[in-house]
Amino acid sequence: MKKWFSLSLILVLVLSFNTAVFAEAQTAQPKPLTKEEVLNSKAFLEAVEAAKAEFKAKQENGGPVLHAPAPKVSHINVYAVVSPNGGQEIYGYNSNPLSTTNDHGGNWIQGITFQIGYDSSHFGTLAGNQMTNTWSEPIDLDGDRIIDAWAYSWVYEAPTSGGQFVGTVYSINNAAKWTAWINVR
Repeated sequence: MKKWFSLSLILVLVLSFNTAVFAEAQTAQPKPLTKEEVLNSKAFLEAVEAAKAEFKAKQENGGPVLHAPAPKVSHINVYAVVSPNGGQEIYGYNSNPLSTTNDHGGNWIQGITFQIGYDSSHFGTLAGNQMTNTWSEPIDLDGDRIIDAWAYSWVYEAPTSGGQFVGTVYSINNAAKWTAWINVR
């Protein structure tokens, strides 16, 4: 009887520990990320540093970087996908997987794009539905007080189970269309 009691006690403790660990690993996100949460995050600062390094390398190698008040779009990627059910998935500057890892959905989904260069128009869609631009942030990559890059937040505020998120921009200096996309599970 003592062995059964001891075994039962150990089993209860192990299950309690596993349940507590599982509860802490949940990815619930109560609201879309604010501009300040993104801009002050370590991941975003690392993405800006990576963009600065690439921008500087293009300048040094005579690449397609214009020294003008409105450089054309030369890069766009999905920086992050956030939702109440899937939590936050941050991809950074140069990583743009084909699909999210987490199963997103809920009453809203947020997609954040990172681009280098000015656009004449920009928009985000989720499964073909127009998203709302909730904030944007201009970024000076080379310290010359000319904006070289932008971060945009797009939110779809309706119950959804995902779809393809597409961030689209049209470059200001030419009619080139740039897109970044990810399949949101």
